[in-house]
Amino acid sequence: MIIDIREDVPDFLAYIRQRVEQHMASSQPSELVGVITFGFEIGQGNMAWLDFDTRSNAAPDGKWTVRVGKTPRLDRPKWPVFYKIPKGKPVFFIDLQGRKVEVLCAENTDELVAAIVGDAMKQALLKARAEGFFNLLPKVPKCPMFVEHMEGFYSWPTCNDHSGENLL
Repeated sequence: MIIDIREDVPDFLAYIRQRVEQHMASSQPSELVGVITFGFEIGQGNMAWLDFDTRSNAAPDGKWTVRVGKTPRLDRPKWPVFYKIPKGKPVFFIDLQGRKVEVLCAENTDELVAAIVGDAMKQALLKARAEGFFNLLPKVPKCPMFVEHMEGFYSWPTCNDHSGENLL
């Protein structure tokens, strides 16, 4: 099995655009988005969610996970479900740089796969920002964007990253 994560980026972008439009259509202009989280799960359910946190105390606190049942999701049926893969069958991911990485033989399979997927989702968020997807979204000044793996195997930005790359 080979998953080329570069092929998922256009789907991520279409989903981001759709979610921004859905949010704007269903919310009040006075409901400012305080945090945008692009969360994901891989290896079991293979899904992604773009969450708009409008709480007055919005923070990167993982609360997006309690809203996944109410947030339209992006299913990724071509991603592997690890427990269904026959023993000894290789699984490769092609990362954003075009490197083919065998993931099941790695000691840190979860972290490795989450990093490949998370980096692609980060790239999609940055491209969406550059293309103006979030321009009309009612949001707080310098609204932060995050990418998070549901079980914590990936996070962007990291807690030590204060570059501001994730701000709108």
